[in-house]
Amino acid sequence: MVWKQLEKENVSVVLDRLGTDPNAIVFSKEFTEVVWDDLPFYSRFDLYRLVNYATMPSFSMEYLSDGNVFIPLDGTANPIYAINEESPIKLTEKNVVDYLEFFFSHVRGSDGDIYLIKDPEKMPGIESLDPAQQKNVKNSHKPLTVEAGSFPGQFIIRGTLFYSGCLISATLRVSSEGRLSFIERDLLLRDIAFPHNAVNYYWMGE
Repeated sequence: MVWKQLEKENVSVVLDRLGTDPNAIVFSKEFTEVVWDDLPFYSRFDLYRLVNYATMPSFSMEYLSDGNVFIPLDGTANPIYAINEESPIKLTEKNVVDYLEFFFSHVRGSDGDIYLIKDPEKMPGIESLDPAQQKNVKNSHKPLTVEAGSFPGQFIIRGTLFYSGCLISATLRVSSEGRLSFIERDLLLRDIAFPHNAVNYYWMGE
């Protein structure tokens, strides 16, 4: 993700647009930063992040927007799937991994965030593990592969996910409409405890 700063006059336009929605979170014009990035799988919608520094601590929200409508990303797949149908989404072998990373960074599992691990050296929190755990993570990692599915526009992705203290080998299906489903999931490692994980969850069972 390469965030780009929105110019001050355009920040006011964004906040005015949001201000017309009675359900939108109120952001201070004086203390709000707006950054954005384009998404290669959407032709109309970009990703916006608003950070409000008027409170301590500051808080942020992310939206999908075409410049007129701002759809809040609420941690569920619903707003993404709705945009996928409206835009519509255009997935290719080159951008489907970008879409997966975008999806997992905005859709939480029942026990926390899900990370697609393309490179174990860049895995979140890898430096906090002891040397033995780091070695286990790197040795267990399954490389990312992408291939066409059995239907036009469908993709099969194989790779490694981190979720709730566990490293998982997963095979996912991504439909041409951008809907995700798991074909296979295998537990590789458990009890990967990072400093912020107060509780160890066991996903996949024994």
